[in-house]
Amino acid sequence: MKLIEINKYYSVRNPLIRLLSWLRYVPVILLFMGNVAVAAYQPDLMVRLASESDASYLGGGIYEGSASLQSRSQAAYSGIPARFTVLLVNAGDQPDRFLVTGPGSGSAFKVSYTDPGGVDRAAAISGAGYLTPELPPGGSTLLVVQVTPALFTLGASYRVPLTAVSTGDAFAVDQVKTETVACGQTAAVTVSAPPDGVGGPGTVVNYPYTVTNVGNTVNSFVLAVSGGSGWKGELFADDGAGGSVVGDGVRQPGETRICATTGTLAPGASFRFFLAVTVPESGSDGARCDHLLAATGEGASGSDQVGTRAAAPVVGLAEAVRNITRGGVFEASAEAIPGDEIQYRMGITNSGSAPATKVNLESPIPAGLSVAADTLFVSLSPAGEGTPCAAAECGVARIQEGGIVAQLGQRAGDAAGGSIAPGRTVYIFFKAQVQ
Repeated sequence: MKLIEINKYYSVRNPLIRLLSWLRYVPVILLFMGNVAVAAYQPDLMVRLASESDASYLGGGIYEGSASLQSRSQAAYSGIPARFTVLLVNAGDQPDRFLVTGPGSGSAFKVSYTDPGGVDRAAAISGAGYLTPELPPGGSTLLVVQVTPALFTLGASYRVPLTAVSTGDAFAVDQVKTETVACGQTAAVTVSAPPDGVGGPGTVVNYPYTVTNVGNTVNSFVLAVSGGSGWKGELFADDGAGGSVVGDGVRQPGETRICATTGTLAPGASFRFFLAVTVPESGSDGARCDHLLAATGEGASGSDQVGTRAAAPVVGLAEAVRNITRGGVFEASAEAIPGDEIQYRMGITNSGSAPATKVNLESPIPAGLSVAADTLFVSLSPAGEGTPCAAAECGVARIQEGGIVAQLGQRAGDAAGGSIAPGRTVYIFFKAQVQ
């Protein structure tokens, strides 16, 4: 028992033994403390074409000091730069700022780096570097990179790398690369082709047109219209003036701005306008006029021909008579002797291609006839028998001052004539006795 007590005393009091005992746990404690205390800093650059959606970003979670995987290329045409969007994400676990560097403009190409506020950071990026605002973990900012070839050599390639370095850890780096390839331009244009139109004398027929730049470079097209002696053709912008909708293809009273050019159109862009053709007041039914619209740009042109037809009413009067006493049929003339009963028929026909409006008739009663007023009626049937047509549909007629006075057509009244549709005939009948 004594020896055991002595050993216990030394196991507690001997400093060397106590030190060795503690050293067994030091590596574990230090390793655990290192995992907690050491912060991680990491920029994460991603790149896509400016025309693409965010789902197209390349390079998320990939960190390269010299980009080989994180590279995007785009064609540039004369006058049309290549545009890329570069996203910078703080992939670390601490708030951080990042120093962004890249090349500046030179003799071969011009480059700009535009931040979300619309400021070009090219001077800083190509110099000492652009220092981003502090970003929280997971926070991000972006730059729009625009590369414009200055010496346009077909097939030439211009590489613009963009590097981000953490200010918290100089070894935390990421890089993306953009590549711009100079390509040849192809000019092309399409001109829409509206259907031919119809209009009454003195009216304006509007044709909606669309000119589209289907080339791969910006272009501007001069607009011109020709043809149609006496049929005026004018071009007006479909600009929505006066409260209408821009480019809706329906001309409104406020759209009166004359246009002679499309203005500058980017590839795929369109310009909408109207060709307004005025049908002459003297235009007869069926008269036609063609107008040629031309759009001429640099290296490309297009055209369309449209025809306008005049639609006018053509009202004719045809008279016929039959001898009822002798059982005759309606003819241009009939033989009769005093005492015979005859029936007159007047047919008013619209043989034109537009409704005849305000149709009125005044016709004297031939001499030597005694007209029975109750036999006067209006009809759509040429037979001369049956039920008279309703006044609202055919009009009204009466004997007045020795003649026949009628207001004919749909919606006619006692004071004004109505409308007779193209191809329709309205008949007036009356019976008389030869004196």
